[in-house]
Amino acid sequence: MKHSILLLFALLLISINSIAQLEQSLKKIDSLAALANYDGAISFVDSELKQTTNGNQLSLLQNKKAEILIAQGNLQEAELLLSETQSTDLFISAVTLSTTGFLNLKKGRFDLALENLQSSLSKFQLVEKGNTKEAANCLANIASTYLVTGKYNQAEEFENMALQTRQNLFGEYDEQVAASYNNLGLIYLSSNPDKALEYYEKALATYQKLHSTDHPKIAIANTNIGISYNKLELYGDAINSFETAKKIWEKIYPNGHPNLAIVLQNLGSTYAKLKNQTAALGYYEKAIEIYQKSHGIKHPDIARAFIDKGNLSLGNSKFDEALSSFQQGLIANSPTFNNADVSKNPLSNDYYNATVQVYLLSTKAKSLELKYLGKTLKLQDLKLALACLYSCDSLIDDIRHHSSDEGDKLALGELASEVYEDGVRIAHTISENIIDPKPYREKAFYFAEKSKSAVLQESIADSQAKSFSGIPSELLEQEKNIKSSISLCVQKLAQKPTQEEEKKLREQLFANNNQYNAFVKKLEKDFPNYYNLKFSQSTTTTKDIQTSLDDQTAVISYFLAEKSNRIYQFVITKNKFSIINSTVPDNFSRSLKGFSNSILYNDFATYKKTGNELSDLIAPTLSSKIKELIIIPTGKLGTLPFEALPEKRIKSEDFKTTTYLVNRYYIAYEFSASLLMQKNKTRSTILNPTIFLCAPVTFPEKDNLNTLPGTEKEISTIAQLFAGNSKAITFADANETMVKSNEISKYDYLHFATHGIVDEANPESSKIFLNTTSTDDGNLYAGEIYNLSLNANLAVLSACQTGLGKISKGEGVIGLSRALVYAGAKNIIVSFWSVADESTAELMTDFYKYLLQSKSTSFSYALQQAKVKMIREGKYSTPFYWAPFILIGK
Repeated sequence: MKHSILLLFALLLISINSIAQLEQSLKKIDSLAALANYDGAISFVDSELKQTTNGNQLSLLQNKKAEILIAQGNLQEAELLLSETQSTDLFISAVTLSTTGFLNLKKGRFDLALENLQSSLSKFQLVEKGNTKEAANCLANIASTYLVTGKYNQAEEFENMALQTRQNLFGEYDEQVAASYNNLGLIYLSSNPDKALEYYEKALATYQKLHSTDHPKIAIANTNIGISYNKLELYGDAINSFETAKKIWEKIYPNGHPNLAIVLQNLGSTYAKLKNQTAALGYYEKAIEIYQKSHGIKHPDIARAFIDKGNLSLGNSKFDEALSSFQQGLIANSPTFNNADVSKNPLSNDYYNATVQVYLLSTKAKSLELKYLGKTLKLQDLKLALACLYSCDSLIDDIRHHSSDEGDKLALGELASEVYEDGVRIAHTISENIIDPKPYREKAFYFAEKSKSAVLQESIADSQAKSFSGIPSELLEQEKNIKSSISLCVQKLAQKPTQEEEKKLREQLFANNNQYNAFVKKLEKDFPNYYNLKFSQSTTTTKDIQTSLDDQTAVISYFLAEKSNRIYQFVITKNKFSIINSTVPDNFSRSLKGFSNSILYNDFATYKKTGNELSDLIAPTLSSKIKELIIIPTGKLGTLPFEALPEKRIKSEDFKTTTYLVNRYYIAYEFSASLLMQKNKTRSTILNPTIFLCAPVTFPEKDNLNTLPGTEKEISTIAQLFAGNSKAITFADANETMVKSNEISKYDYLHFATHGIVDEANPESSKIFLNTTSTDDGNLYAGEIYNLSLNANLAVLSACQTGLGKISKGEGVIGLSRALVYAGAKNIIVSFWSVADESTAELMTDFYKYLLQSKSTSFSYALQQAKVKMIREGKYSTPFYWAPFILIGK
C-alpha cells in the first residue's frame, strides 16, 4: 500500500513537472513569435515535438505551430497540420477548433470560421475554461469574423468580452490586451474614426513599452493609426504612419507579405484622395501582386484592392477599365466564378465575403449607368446594371437572414439603401425610354418597397412562423424570458452605469445573447417549418395591391432618393399605377421642419409658405372619386401629418378658412406595402369589440411629470360607449405589472392615456409612463413592448410624441409605434407632439363614437370624422389639436 502511494505520488510529480515544462515551452514559443522570429519559433516547436510523447501536449504544440504558420501566411501547411491534430480532450479539441477557425478567417472562409469558432467557444464553456487566454483568443477571432462580415454590434460585443478576459488575466499592459484595443479600433473605424484612433493609440503605447521600434506590432498599430488619419482627412499624418509600417514590413518580409500589401493599398487610397492618381495606381497594383503571390487569385483582400483600383478608373471616366477591375474583384471574391465578361455575374450564393460582393456588384452597376450616361446611351448597359442590383438585393437578404443582432440588421440598411436607390432610379430611367414601361415601373416599385421596414417585416414573419410551426408554449415562454433579460440589460446600459456595473451588464448581455442565439438555432433544427416559414416572405406587387383596393381608395408610396435628390410617388388605384418623379428642392428639410413648427406654434405665415411648398411637391393629384388615402412614407416624411397639408394652394390668411387634406380624405399610414397586404389578409369585422383602457392620471415624483386630470374622464367616457365590454384602470391600478400581464391579450382594443417619451439616440429606451409596483418601475420601455403578446385590432397611445423616433435608413421611424406593431397590434394610433389632455379627450371620445356607429366603419374614417368635427366646431380647430394623431393601419 505504501509503495502504491509513493508510486502514485511520483507519477503525479512527473505530471506536474511535465505540465510546467509545457507551459514554459509555450511561453518561449509565444515570445519568439512576438519578436517576429517565426523561423526560430517553428524550429523550437519542432524540437519540442520530437521530444514529446504525451498526446495532449503534442496536440497543443501542433496548434502553436499552426498559429505561427498562419502568421507567416503559410495557410496550406497550417491546414494540413491541423487536419492531423487529434485529441479526445475537450479543452484541446476546443483549442484546435479555435485555431482552425482562425485559419479559415485568414483564408476568407468566414462561414467555416464562424462555425469552427462558435463550436470552440461552446467547448471552452462546457469544460469551464471560458476565462482562459485560449478562450479569449477564440472570442477575439469571432469578433474579427463578425467585423469582416459587417456585423459590427456583434463584433463589438465579443471583442469587449475578449478584452475583459485578457485584462483579468494579464493586467493592462499586455500584448493580448493591446490586440483587443486594435480590434476595437477596427470595429469603430467606419462609424467613429476619432474613437478608433483612441484605441489604436492605446495599443501603440502598449506595444512601445514591450517592443523595439521595428517590431511587427508597431507596424500593425501604425497601419491602423494611418487608416484612422485617412478617415479623418489628415492625409499627411496618414502617409507618415503608413511609411513607418511599410519600412518595418519590408525589413521583416523582403519578399512581400499580405501585411505589406495592406499598407500599400492604404497608401494608394491616401494618394487617390490627394489626387495623385499615378502614385495611387502604382500602390494598388503592387498590393494586388503581393496578395496574389500569397493567396492565389481568390481572396476577399484581393477583391478589395480591385475595388480601389476600379474606383480610381471610374473617377477618370475610364468606364471599361473600371468594369474590368470590378469583374476581377468578383472573380477574386467568388469560389467558382471565373468569367471576365462584364455581362456576367456570379451566382447569388457564390462569394467569400457577402459585404464585399454587394459593394462590387453595386459599383459595377454604377459604372454601367455612368457608361450609359457619359458614353453609349445603350439601354443594354442599364439593364446589365439592374441585373447587378438584383444580385445585390439577394445578397442583402442573405446577410440579414444570417444576422441575429437587431442593430447590425438596421446598420445594413445604410448599405442597402444605396442599392435600392440605384435600383429605383435605373428602372425608372429604362421605363421612360421604352415603348412598354410597365415591367420597369414594376421593378422601380420593387426596389422602393424593398427599402421599407425590411427588419420589421422579418421580425413579424419570425413571430408568425413561431405561431404556425407547432412550437410548444413552454419554449415560447422560455424565449420571452431570455428576450426580457436582454432588453433589461440594454436599458440599464443606456442609463450610463458605473464602470464596474457596465462590465457586469456587458457580461450578462453577452451570456444572454449567446443563450438566445443557441435557442434560435435549436428551434430551426427541431422545427424545420419554423425556419422555412420565417424566410418565405413573398414580394408584394402593384397588381397585388390593386386587387385589394376598392374604387375609392388610393395607395401612395413615397421614395426619397438622397444621392440624386429626387422624390418618387408610386400612385396605385384599383385601375391605374403611375410614378411621379420630382426634384427635391434645397430647402426641403427646412420646409418639413418649418411646417411642423408652424402648427406647433400657430404661426400661419410660416404654415402658408411651407404648406404650399410641400403640397406642390408631395400632395397627391387624384380623381374626385378617391376618398381614402393609404400613405407609405419614406425617411423624413415618416413624421409628417399629411392630413394637415392644404388641399389647395392657400390664399386665405388664417387657419380657420383653410381647407386641409383631412377635409377631403380619410388617411391612414403604413410601414410598407407588404405589411399593408398582410393586414388585408387577416382583417376581419369585430361585432362586439372589447376595450382595455389605462390612465395613470398621476405619476411618481421621480418622473417629474404633469398630472393629466382629463385622462380620467377620457377613459371613463369611452368605457361607457362600450356598454359592459370594457375594463378601465386608473391611478395605482394603471401600473406596469398589469399592462405586462397576459390579461390585455384578451381585448380587441387597447387605449393608453398617459405621458410618453421618445429616445431617438436609443429607440429601445423610448417609453410610456405607468404607475409602479413592487416589481416594476412604471416605465414601459419599447424593448419591453416588443415582448408583449398583443392580439389587439387597435392600440391607441393617447400620449405625447409616441409617433416619433429615430429615423433609420431603410426602416423609417423606429420607436414605440414599431414596437406595438411587432408585439401584435394590427392597427395603432400615435401622436407626433404633446397636446392638452382636454382636447385629446374630446378627439378620442368622438373617434370611438364614430367607430361604433356602424360595424363597417374603418378606423381611418372614424378618425377623419372626429378631426373634421373638431375643425367645424371651432374651439380646437387649428391643426395643433388634431393633426398630431395619426393612424398606422386601416
